[in-house]
Amino acid sequence: MAAWNAFYRNEDEEEVEEDGEDAKVDYKYSGRDSLVFLIDASKEMFIKGEDGEPTNFDMTMECVRSVYTSKIISSDRDLVALVFYGTEHSKNPKDSFKHVYVFHDLDSPGAKRVQEVDSLRGTKGRSDIKLRLSHKRLMIFTCRDSPHGGDGDLDKLARTKAADLKETGVVIDLIHLKKAGGFDVSLFFCDIMSPPEDDDELGLQVEPCGKLEDLQKRVRAKELKKRAQSRLNLWLGTVWPATKPPSVRLYRDSNEPVRTKTRLYHNNTGSLLLPSDTKRSQVYGSRQIVLEKEEVDELKKFDDPSLVLFGFKPMERLKLHHHIRPALFIYPEEEQIAGASRPELPSPAFSEELAQR
Repeated sequence: MAAWNAFYRNEDEEEVEEDGEDAKVDYKYSGRDSLVFLIDASKEMFIKGEDGEPTNFDMTMECVRSVYTSKIISSDRDLVALVFYGTEHSKNPKDSFKHVYVFHDLDSPGAKRVQEVDSLRGTKGRSDIKLRLSHKRLMIFTCRDSPHGGDGDLDKLARTKAADLKETGVVIDLIHLKKAGGFDVSLFFCDIMSPPEDDDELGLQVEPCGKLEDLQKRVRAKELKKRAQSRLNLWLGTVWPATKPPSVRLYRDSNEPVRTKTRLYHNNTGSLLLPSDTKRSQVYGSRQIVLEKEEVDELKKFDDPSLVLFGFKPMERLKLHHHIRPALFIYPEEEQIAGASRPELPSPAFSEELAQR
């Protein structure tokens, strides 16, 4: 049986800006994203789990390798960097930061980088680890909830640096790993992380990652930035909004509505033409097709672009051959909705009525 994406052709093309007034969207990207992996290289990251489970460091490297290979296939123009902190040796521009080792500079991923990441896996307790962008994201991998050991001055300095990064458009995410005694995000990292970009995005997760599958799922959920392909109005069935009626012209003297009349005259005789004397035509395939006035009005009438919800169908009606491309998600446009800042959940009676229809 074919896979769900068997009928989909990869559309790895440049983003095309929409034309018209409806295209006034604050797109601030140029087609290339940047992602920086900031990984804790302290000794706590190399402690093996129970029942022979891999260390947090090995699990993190496996996740980084997965992202590298995914970028090579789907987004080879994006830039990725790999940085370790808490190392014995330092390697960064001008060596201005101690115990920070830049293993991979910000560049496009390749096969050589994947091999270098593979060489790091299985390392036992070694801390001496040998353009203008559209979206900048920094992911922190660590199992230490208090990296400075309770030093208030260092915590304050780190919060200031994080605030400077967020002001320049860098999104900071925390991918905390499982450790004995639990991970308390309120000690330090709750003030460092960037808030979710919208209500549907994954924010700061309370539960740490204990398995590779959970780690990969969380990284992929935060790896890419959401980008709207189009904006449409959503109508629930035949429910339409109440709009203000059009303006009516009035006589200045009697204040009565003005009626506009259009009269047609023959070019040669100057006689008045009745509606039955005029026809409209269009040439199709070297033939002149005569159209009635009602047909012309129907052809000229177009509704506003929108999505109309008529009802629901059970999942059993969904077949494999119906799928022609990856699924798209619908999110509300909060900036264009007047009233409450957050959409209210529909009442149970309203949901049951929609399900019945």
